[in-house]
Amino acid sequence: MSIRTISSVKFILVAGTLLSGCTTTRQIVVDHPSTQASQFQPLQGFQAIDGDDYYVRLISEFDFKGDNVLKGGCTNMTPSYGKGDLSAALIYNVRNEALKFSREATGFLYQATTGKCNFTFDAKKLYLTPWIRLDSGKETLVDYNFYTNANSDVDVSSLVNDVNAAGNLLALTGVGMGVAIMGQVAGQWVKSNQQAEVTTPATHQSAKHSSESHSLPVATAYSGKTGTLNQTMFKVFDVAEGGMNLFGSDTKQLGELKIYPEILPSLLLKTTADGIPDARDLSFEEIGYSPMKSAAGEINLQQLIEQSKHPAKPNLKPDWNNYQDVEGNCRKLKLVLKDLGFNKFDRNAVIYYFLAKNGDWNNYNVSRQKTLSEEMRPKVLEGYRSKNFANCLAPDDYAVMKAMGLPVNTQSDWDQMGEASQKKEQLFTPLKSIERQLVAVLKNPNKVEMEQQLFPLLATAKNGDGSVLLQNHLGDFGLELLLNPPVVAAPPVDASAPAGPVAAAPSQAAIPGEGVIVSAGQLAQVFSGLLISELSCARPAPDGLGKFAGNAGILLFTTKEGSPRVKGGAMEFEFSGGKITRIAFQLSTYRDFEQNLLDRPEIGGCRVDPAFLAKLH
Repeated sequence: MSIRTISSVKFILVAGTLLSGCTTTRQIVVDHPSTQASQFQPLQGFQAIDGDDYYVRLISEFDFKGDNVLKGGCTNMTPSYGKGDLSAALIYNVRNEALKFSREATGFLYQATTGKCNFTFDAKKLYLTPWIRLDSGKETLVDYNFYTNANSDVDVSSLVNDVNAAGNLLALTGVGMGVAIMGQVAGQWVKSNQQAEVTTPATHQSAKHSSESHSLPVATAYSGKTGTLNQTMFKVFDVAEGGMNLFGSDTKQLGELKIYPEILPSLLLKTTADGIPDARDLSFEEIGYSPMKSAAGEINLQQLIEQSKHPAKPNLKPDWNNYQDVEGNCRKLKLVLKDLGFNKFDRNAVIYYFLAKNGDWNNYNVSRQKTLSEEMRPKVLEGYRSKNFANCLAPDDYAVMKAMGLPVNTQSDWDQMGEASQKKEQLFTPLKSIERQLVAVLKNPNKVEMEQQLFPLLATAKNGDGSVLLQNHLGDFGLELLLNPPVVAAPPVDASAPAGPVAAAPSQAAIPGEGVIVSAGQLAQVFSGLLISELSCARPAPDGLGKFAGNAGILLFTTKEGSPRVKGGAMEFEFSGGKITRIAFQLSTYRDFEQNLLDRPEIGGCRVDPAFLAKLH
């Protein structure tokens, strides 16, 4: 190894041969590598950098800075370069023990043969690694080796050819092609593309060559809110010695060779302006078509999962109506995706659309708006929440899905919905209590027992306990007769007297519009005489503005054959302090009740079947 100081800069001497006389020797030399660090931050909405957030890959790229340096020799009036081959190469050794990933790649190759213009300089952009999840990618290490020779004893160009042949597949990688070789797939790719181990031929003692090997700093590091991306740079120079300048050298910079990491939050999804992947408006089929590069060539994501040799390979078509089957295959899918190297964004996007075909998953992620509009009871919501796929998904998974714009419920969402449902339920508790007692009365066929049940349930401010204000807005169906049945004594019959006209019974006084206060006995007489058949559940009574009164309910009833009210109607009841203060017979269309049933099929735990309503018409 020869290290020479040129213009006060320390260089690794690639070729050490100075030919005698006026011959010119061209050499390629590089400075020791330098490192530049740049920072990266946690993704928006996340408190720290997680190795599961990003993918990272390493790239080698040459930045040309010379001014036709290589061609400059063709215009000089100087003799040819020294005879024999002159070649130099920088070769990377890239490895990741955790992923069983190892490869060699060429940073650049310089070749010069007899004649001052017979040379090549090859430094193409290379992807040194596939996309690897950050927590695995941080373990990637890179060594570099410089090989040079001034004769044909060490065939550097052949060494480079072997290295390039082994790395052809990786040269195709790039996110534009949807490539994701990582984890298990990376290991498969390396295994199927291994070449015979290349060894540097033994050189003769007189061979004029040099070599040097070093390890580069790690490309990525992160802790807490701070992440670092390290870019390594080599300054590359062209040095011409001899010729007309017998006692010096002509040094010109060709450019800089850079190795730098690139990070990305998703391989399967588009990224929003804030850097978060957007998983909306997809399907499992669409995301399953994403192309991957594997050892056997291109393959889509769904095929990659199905053909995986993972011991926990999932069934992608489980029994969608079986919660345990779906949850179990969800867990298997999660394990396979993680071992294949997908990060939390891609992983959870795939899982979300896999689960989207399951009813329990959709119930668990029911929207708060739907729970309020359909007045879902706490017991129903608790049933939905109990099937939370806990054997597959952790709370963090739901947070990631939500960050990607997917409609899921986190634990805090469920806590808020549960609290809102409980508060709503508390509003209906008094109504439900009155409903239970009133329905028990209406279903009792014994009029005496009915009166006994009604007495403690009724109260008015004017007449006290056991009384209620009774109103009729149902039409003339003989409520007055039910309330006060006439009692007419039969006159004595004189068989000898001629038959005369029968005197009509005195008519009952009509109930005024504001209603009349009646006793528990009178109300029992009405209920018993109506011959009630079926009852609906009780709903809060709507007001004229479409809202619900907190102290009034309404239920529907049908009647048996022979009832003075054909088909039935509606019964509105108002209550205060656990007592019914007013009962009003209503048409079912009262206060737009039928439209309210259509707009809000269920409220307060009460859903009235449209078929029941049809019986009243």
